[in-house]
Amino acid sequence: MDDLSELMRHLRLQTRVFHRSTHCGQWVVDAEYERKAMFHLVAAGRCVLRIDGGTPDVILQTGDAVLFTSPRDHRLIATFDADDRDATLLLCGYFEFDSPLSAVLLASLPAQLLLRHDPTPIRAGSGAPAALLKLIIAEAATGEPGAAALMDKLADALFMYALRQCLGDGSVQQGLLAALSDPHLGPALQAMHHQPQHAWSVASLAAHGHLSRAAFARRFALSVGITPKDYLTRLRMQLAKSALAERGISVTEAAMMAGYATEAAFSRAFKRIHGSSPGASRTL
Repeated sequence: MDDLSELMRHLRLQTRVFHRSTHCGQWVVDAEYERKAMFHLVAAGRCVLRIDGGTPDVILQTGDAVLFTSPRDHRLIATFDADDRDATLLLCGYFEFDSPLSAVLLASLPAQLLLRHDPTPIRAGSGAPAALLKLIIAEAATGEPGAAALMDKLADALFMYALRQCLGDGSVQQGLLAALSDPHLGPALQAMHHQPQHAWSVASLAAHGHLSRAAFARRFALSVGITPKDYLTRLRMQLAKSALAERGISVTEAAMMAGYATEAAFSRAFKRIHGSSPGASRTL
């Protein structure tokens, strides 16, 4: 499995398409549905994206999507020449992650990502391919059973194509996404992702990147935004939470999985990361 796929497996992405609307004539949508990472897809027609703060307007055509990786006040409005015969179909959704590492990834991305409709075949680094957008749009127009669930799953791919676009166009110079391709940090991240329960030390992780302990720790913190130890802790806590919720393991077993000698120390760290006790996540 490639490094990005391995990372996304740990992040446990779930996309929700929560809004579908058709607009004619002159209209305005104040897009403040959710204060989360979100997207808008123009399924039909065209509109203007207006972002507060003096950013130039952007024209969105059929098949274009815009992603916001952090909350930002913005509006979708009709083009100046639109009339009652011009219909625009909007699909809006948000991205959720069941992992404390999600904030690390989102912080490394541009605040706004524009995916232009790309009619060419799928290729590395391309925008959202036409086939994917056509499938999402088709499901939005149908009343077939399972359409909502299918849109959610298909919309997961929008996020993945956004990540590919960032990697392809060089718009990410620092952060977790850039660290994956860093010859000194990528091998260490890959090692943690593959064996999170291993008793990693900063020195052993540094050896994967052929750096001294101090140089590795400094490079990791500057690029990823947190220390290697904090990253590993978040990764282990996400795995522990999943095991508690999905397999119903004991808190003691979860503490061992996360590398803690005592249940009390694990519980304190778990609550600090997740905001709730391990017992609250455990299935009965």
